[in-house]
Amino acid sequence: MQDEDGYITLNIKTRKPALTPVEPAPSSLWRVMALILLVLCIGLVVGLVALGIMSVTQQNYLQIENKNLSGILQQLLANQFCQDLMKPSEGKDSLSHKNSTCDKNWRPFEGNCYGFFRHNLTWEESKQYCANLNATLLKIDSQNILEFIKSRTGNIRWVGLSRQNSNKVWKWEDGSVPCNNMFELSENARENMNCAYFHKGKIHPSSCKNKHHLMCEKKACMAKVDKPL
Repeated sequence: MQDEDGYITLNIKTRKPALTPVEPAPSSLWRVMALILLVLCIGLVVGLVALGIMSVTQQNYLQIENKNLSGILQQLLANQFCQDLMKPSEGKDSLSHKNSTCDKNWRPFEGNCYGFFRHNLTWEESKQYCANLNATLLKIDSQNILEFIKSRTGNIRWVGLSRQNSNKVWKWEDGSVPCNNMFELSENARENMNCAYFHKGKIHPSSCKNKHHLMCEKKACMAKVDKPL
């Protein structure tokens, strides 16, 4: 603009600086997605833990099943073994009986010698007594032996059957278990009744400190048989 003196007046208007745009706040959608991811991670961890527990449970179940099957198989084999033992002996047994020799006062039967002694001893003393004679306490492992013993004695006599305590199984001196289908204990054994005696065809539990007669057995010496000319 030109004034009266001829000067030009500039009309300068100051501009306000432009405002810098403020970035908008994070969208709530991201928060939702983060929450979903967190829930998924927690679910994955829980699923892995549950899977591990199921795996351990399955392994324990399989182990128990294997033990049960193993026990059943062992019982079946033991029953079959007992049935084989209970079969009547054939001619070879009578031949071995004829050719076997035993010491004086010992009775031969099926290749073994049996001694019946009237000493009143505890079970441990009886075991040692037989050992001193190179023998063991009697083991009844066949129907033939059971019938033979029944016919030879009516007295109470220790046999080689015992257990470590009332929670353990009965075992013969050689570690084998008695056959269930051959005979069974005539009464429920109470605590501290961990040794067994034979009387009138049955096995009875007794305190090992009681004193009874005893029966020992050992292998017979085979006599030499001359061949006929």
